[in-house]
Amino acid sequence: MMATELVTPQIETAMMTTEAAIPQRDSKPQAGTSWLYDMANSVIGDDGKVLEYKHLIADPKTRAVWQRAFGNELGRLAQGMPGRVEGTNTLFFIRKSDIPADRRGDVTYVGYVVNYRPEKEEKERFRLVVGGDRITYEGDAGTPTADLLTIKLVVNSVVSTPNAKYLTLDLKDFYLNTPMARPEYIRIKLADIPEDVIERYNLRELVDADGYVYCRVEKGMYGLPQAGIIAQELLEERLGKEGYFQSQITPGLWTHEDRKTIFTLVVDDFGIKYVNDADAHHLINAIKKHYVCTVDWEAERYCGVALKWDYTSRVRKVHLTMPNAVQ
Repeated sequence: MMATELVTPQIETAMMTTEAAIPQRDSKPQAGTSWLYDMANSVIGDDGKVLEYKHLIADPKTRAVWQRAFGNELGRLAQGMPGRVEGTNTLFFIRKSDIPADRRGDVTYVGYVVNYRPEKEEKERFRLVVGGDRITYEGDAGTPTADLLTIKLVVNSVVSTPNAKYLTLDLKDFYLNTPMARPEYIRIKLADIPEDVIERYNLRELVDADGYVYCRVEKGMYGLPQAGIIAQELLEERLGKEGYFQSQITPGLWTHEDRKTIFTLVVDDFGIKYVNDADAHHLINAIKKHYVCTVDWEAERYCGVALKWDYTSRVRKVHLTMPNAVQ
């Protein structure tokens, strides 16, 4: 037996970028912080205006935390920021003259995306996004991802299956660890880069006459048209060895050849139905062989939807809401 309640208010969406962006998901205010309130995909000032990175670093109340977030992002993509984040060797700072002559016309810009993600370990989210419209990728860059209907059907399946429960799992830096056959090239304005990153990587020695620092991108990165598909193809290969397969009919829906586990995948977020703890740990351990991940056994939030589970009543229930989204 099952009972499902869904509340789906209208959501306004806004992106924080300089030149380009990719879709991000929900945001939520930090307790006691007056300059944020709840709005999907964005950081909103207490005057109701959408704030970009340039606004956040212009305000003394927000400058330090968002400059640090930018520094963490660059360190994560490059070779780390000591004591803060480890690097992924996704990009390397280079001189403009290091770019092969036949690739100099391929150099693209970057965009800055900021939002607040309360369910993440690092809540102030800064993402450096490649200007993908200037990238030439010959293959099919389409990435299967679960839609809201598929997610709701799996959630319904949980409350209608005896002993079934739900957990969520979030991969860290999912797009940043997939090698590419051919590197891409980007440029970043030195004036935008936090001072501690400039010193860490000696960027003043690399800047060109126009004030730009150049990077060679060797792994998948946000905004690259191929980033999603190459990351998911590697995930499919790894999980396939453990018996997990994605549906050829329903995008983003995965099952196991023997176990009763079912999960949806939206970019790097897993919503997992399991019937016993052994099955749950089998999937978690399979993922942890290759990725750093965060597991939420209470599954209180998934893809912007708040979930309140009742496994103990005679009629098992789950309530789906999006609190504060309208305002």
